[in-house]
Formats: sequence, structure tokens, C-alpha cells
Amino acid sequence: LAGAGWFGWQRAWQDAEHELTRAAEVAAEYLGRVLDGHDLRLQRADDVLDGLDDAAIRAAEAPLHATFRRIAGQEPDGSTPLALFAFDRAARLLVAATVHPVPREVPFDDRDFIRALRDPAVPEPYLGGVHIGRLDGRAFFSVARRRTDAAGFAGAVVVSVYADAANAALQRLLRAPGDVVSLVRTDGEVLARSAGFGPAGPPLRISPDSPLIGLMARGEEGTVSRAPSTLDGVARLAVYRRVEGWPAYAAAARPKAAIRQRWREGFAGDLAVALPAWALLLGMAGAVWRRQRALGVANATLEQRVAARTQDLAESEARLRLAQEAAGIGTWDWTAGSRDVRWSPEQYALFGLDPAREPAMTLDRFRALLHPEDRAVARAAAAAAMENGRYELEFRILRPGPTPEAAPELRWLLGRGRWIPGRAGTPSRLVGVNVDITDRRLAEERRALMAQEVAHRAKNALHLVGAAVRLTRAADTAEFIRLVEGRVAALARAQTLLAEGDGRGADLRSLAAGEIATVLAIDAAGPVVALDGPALALAETAVQPISMALHELATNAAKHGGLSVPEGVVTLCWAVEQPAGLLRLRWEERGGPAPACAPSRRGFGSRVLEATLEGQLGGRVRRDWAASGLVLEAELPLARVTTEAA
Repeated sequence: LAGAGWFGWQRAWQDAEHELTRAAEVAAEYLGRVLDGHDLRLQRADDVLDGLDDAAIRAAEAPLHATFRRIAGQEPDGSTPLALFAFDRAARLLVAATVHPVPREVPFDDRDFIRALRDPAVPEPYLGGVHIGRLDGRAFFSVARRRTDAAGFAGAVVVSVYADAANAALQRLLRAPGDVVSLVRTDGEVLARSAGFGPAGPPLRISPDSPLIGLMARGEEGTVSRAPSTLDGVARLAVYRRVEGWPAYAAAARPKAAIRQRWREGFAGDLAVALPAWALLLGMAGAVWRRQRALGVANATLEQRVAARTQDLAESEARLRLAQEAAGIGTWDWTAGSRDVRWSPEQYALFGLDPAREPAMTLDRFRALLHPEDRAVARAAAAAAMENGRYELEFRILRPGPTPEAAPELRWLLGRGRWIPGRAGTPSRLVGVNVDITDRRLAEERRALMAQEVAHRAKNALHLVGAAVRLTRAADTAEFIRLVEGRVAALARAQTLLAEGDGRGADLRSLAAGEIATVLAIDAAGPVVALDGPALALAETAVQPISMALHELATNAAKHGGLSVPEGVVTLCWAVEQPAGLLRLRWEERGGPAPACAPSRRGFGSRVLEATLEGQLGGRVRRDWAASGLVLEAELPLARVTTEAA
């Protein structure tokens, strides 16, 4: 019982550390992608302001306010988890996504991002601390980049991430009630926390005396902390992992009381078996003691019988101890030199056999159930047990199906046993237990497949980025950079949508709206873009190809077609034809410059459309350069495009 309790105690802490390590790694990857997305918004906002001085920005505040709202992803009612601002060199507001017109008299020169970015040695993007907003009173932390002109520092563009929205997002990463997930800057300031900032509110900071401060300052990859939290005094097991590319760490923590409670719940099952068995052993020991007193005057023959009885009790006690350690899982008993094996009913159940049909179990029958590749390993383990007294092996069996025609089922078992010495001191019987570990092995295989999938996605993204760089053609360097950044951003947006959907796909309307909004800053007097079609969940493998195709269509329309003039109109509509098994897409441009004729050569955009919609998704594409503008129609197989078909 003590051994089972100690093993369960160690396992409870190991499992908790493993779960928290996985949670911290997932949180670090998620937070890295979110912060990278905020940095892309900053770069987009800086591009919009490029070439404009402060006076020009103030004069164009209204359209810039609308553009900033779209970049920030605000809804029509103004709700958003973040806000976007631009400041001049004196830390006065120039334009904001949340309010129009901005108050010019409100000072912001005390914000840490303003003070930091004035120093050219401070790297960008800058991750700021937690502040209380002067405009709306909400707590936020910031991601900022400096604006520069010929004189040097010209101000800053800032994404303010509201703490309540960030805390709610972290709550979705929790693995168990009571867990806490946090985003911590390397100086110890807590930027977001699933459990909130407590009754005192922000700022919340790790104690400067904590060894975690030195670890984060050195930029180490991660660590495990078992000390009480300096934030609220609660004793927790915490795992820290560095957020790649940012001066921050993701922390996942679990109260130690919750870990101890999980151990107590598991140990209760051991007590249910151990305590009755202990009481039975005490009763048997009392019976033996009374019997020995009654036989005090017996002769040598009776003494031999008592010794034999004592040996039988010792063997029964050994089998009972093993059954306790295995929590009642199947037991077996083999006598050296014999071909027969004794199995418990649970052992028969593990192997899918009926003890009524096969009451006499043999070694040959056992070996026949083993996987052919594991039979030699089992023989070697039994031979090794003869030398060291212990038997341990993980092996596979082919468990018979419910009917003779059914295929056998592959299961993984863990076998443990030990030799019981005979009267001469040499091993005479091998007794042990078998435990089904199939679920654990399948989980290990799933983790390996997940790692391969992550590597595969990263490799595909790098190939696509390389192709975009190699095949992009532009008149000058600035245009080349803009085109490459747009195509890489399209890949990033597709990956972000996949991450937000836990890798299960993305909504077609959201994907199309995001691509068009980032390619063109549309104001009230600008061109019109209409999206018409039913809600449609794209399959994971279709998100990236369709995102790249829509990006190329929108980029071409903004440069040459219906989105290049204020009176232009672009309509993207789609329909699902279940009987034909097709998704039909139609991109139609009107009101733009009339195309002279079909292009004489295939550019990068044409190659992207052919490689994605036709090559990757197996569809058909038709383009018509009508006098009113480009019309593209695509037929895509539903089985390759939607999650429902998949």
C-alpha cells in the first residue's frame, strides 16, 4: 500500500508537470503568433502613414480613422479586443481607431513605449507594460513601432491590447479548473493572466527577488518553478516557456492543492483493495498463530506440514502484493520446467479468451497470441529474469475478435513479475501481472504524428515564401517589397485563421474579407466590394490555397482593375452544388479600366491561381477579360475544399 501510494504521488506530479509543459508550449506558440499579428498591423499602419507629415495626417484624420479601424479589425459597433493609435514626436495623438476626432490636449509622454522608442538603441517591435487607458479607462498592454523621418524619431504607431480580452483568450488555453496561464514580460511584469489581476488590479509584477527574473533576463528557453507565487502567495507548480522572437514568456501553473487532490482521488481506489486484503492477512496470521500453539507438541512430520503450509502462505502473500500494486489487473503464475501457466480471470479478459473454453493455459498458447515480432523478445526477457530475478517487458498481442471471422485486435501490454525461490533457494516459480498500456502507446504515436504535421506545415510555408520571392517581378525595390510582404502576409493570415480554429479550417467569408481589407484601405468614397454566399467552413488543406488565390486577385484588382478607381465594383460570390459535388466561385470586376486584352504572358498571379485552385485543389478556372472588367469562374470539388465533405 505504501509503495502504491508513493508511486501514485510521483506519477501525479509527473503528469501535472507534463500537462503544464504542454500547456506552456501551446501558449507560447499561440502568443507568439498573436504578437506577430499585432506587429503586422503596425507595419500596415506605418505603410499607410508613410510619406505623410503630422499636418497631412491631421488633415486626413477622418479617412485614416476608418483605415485604422479596418486594420485593427473593429466591428461596426466599435467592439474589438485591441485598438490602434498613431502619435507624433511630442506624444500627442494624431489618429486612432477608437475615437474620432482624437483629443489633442491629452498628454501621453509618460507612456513607456514613447520613452523607450525615442532611444534608437531599443529594438522593435517594443512590448510595453500595462496601463489604464485615458480615453476609455480600460487596462491594456501595448505593441509599438517608431515612426521616422529625415530628422529621426517622428512618433510611434501602437497596438493597445485590452487586458480583459487577452485574459479571456488565455482562459481558452486552460487544461484543468484552477489552472492559470499568463503572459509575462522578461522584467517580471504580468501583461495578461487568465485569472485576472486580482482585487488590486494592474500592474502585477513578479518579485525582483524571484530567481525567475534572472532566468528571463538571460533569455533561457524555459524552466519549472515549485515556489509559492509572488503574485498572490498561492503555492503552484509552474512551467515557463519563452515566446519566440519576443521579450516575454508564457507561464502555465496549477495549484499544488489540486495536484494533491488528484493523487488522493487515485489513491482511494488502492485503499478499497488494500484495506480488506490487509484485514484478511491479519486474520490469516492469527489463525496460523493459534494453529502453531495447538501443534506445539506435534512430531517432526507435523512440523514439516506446518512448514509447507507457511511456504504456501508466503507464495499467496507475494501474489496478493503484486495484485495490489497492479490495482487488480490480470495475474499469472508459471512453475519452472512446466508448460502450463495459471491465469486469473482478469488475465483471460486482457487476452480476449474465455476461461470456460480454455481452462488449461499453456506457454505455447500464450506465445501464439504474441505478435510475431515480439516472440523472440519475450523469450529473451524470460531468460533474463532467470538471472536477475525480475521480469519486465512491453509487448504486443493479437487479441482474437468477437467472432472467428473478425480480424484480431492489436493491443500493447506491460508485463512485470519476479521469481519466488523454492526451499532449496533456487527460483522455482515466476509470478507476475499484465497491464493494458494501449492507450498510452497510441497517445505517444499521436504526439509523434503531430510533431511531423507541424514540421510539414512549416516546410510548406517556407517553400511558398521562397517561391513568392523568386517569382515576384516589380518595377522597383519598394514595389517588390510590397508585393512580397503582401503574399507572405496572406500566408500568415491563413495560418492565423487555422490556429484560431485549432487547425480544423476557416470560414470562407472571413478569409475573403481579411484578404481584401488588407490589400485595399477602403473608405466611404472608395470602390465597393460585395461578398455573397452561404456560410462555408473550408477544410484545413484548402485555407492556404484559397487565401493565396484571393490575395492575388485582390492585388491585381487594386493595381489594374475594379479596385483601382473609386467608382469600381468587385463582387465575389460562391455557391455549393451538392448533387454535382462542386463549389462555384465567381470574381467579377466592373467600373474599372477596361482591359485591353488577355495578358500575353503568364505572370506570378496566373501561376498562383493555376497552382492553387487547379493544382492543389483539383479545380477548373476560366478567366474572361470582358470590356467591363475581369470575370473569373472556378469550379472546385467539395471533397477537397470543405470540412463537411472531408
